[in-house]
Order: sequence, then C-alpha cells, then structure tokens
Amino acid sequence: LKSAREAVQFGLTGSALGALFTAGYAWKYSRSLHGAGLSFLAGGVFGWTFGHEIANHALQLYRVDTLAAEVKFLEWWNKKTGGY
Repeated sequence: LKSAREAVQFGLTGSALGALFTAGYAWKYSRSLHGAGLSFLAGGVFGWTFGHEIANHALQLYRVDTLAAEVKFLEWWNKKTGGY
C-alpha cells in the first residue's frame, strides 16, 4: 500500500509535467487558447499514464500479487463485520 501511494506521486508529477509542456508547445506554435487547453488536458492524461508506468517499474509494483491482497482484505472485512 505504501508503494502504491508513492506511485501516485509519480503519476501526479508526470501529469503536471505533461500538461504544462504540451500546453506550452501548443501555445508557442499556435497561439490558440482552445488548442492549448485541449493539449493541457491530453498532456495531463498522457503524463499520468507515463508516470504511472515509470512508477510500476521503479517501485516494482508489477510483482505485487493483487489477488492475494484482495482475498486477505475480504477475509479481514468478513471477520470485522461478523459475516454479513
């Protein structure tokens, strides 16, 4: 869980960088407000994706067994709620 939270920081950083750089290039070459806005949104999405992929490899999140973690959580939840 700690590594997943750290991965969000990679995603946010990538999103911010992608949004600002793509919007900056669009504004520099087109001087179009709607074009810069659209490239800001697209750059944010692309930057989030690339940042998340970098985090997956840097923090080795691809090795995490998510199914086992989900089963463990569901068993804990079942015990906590008394089986309801």
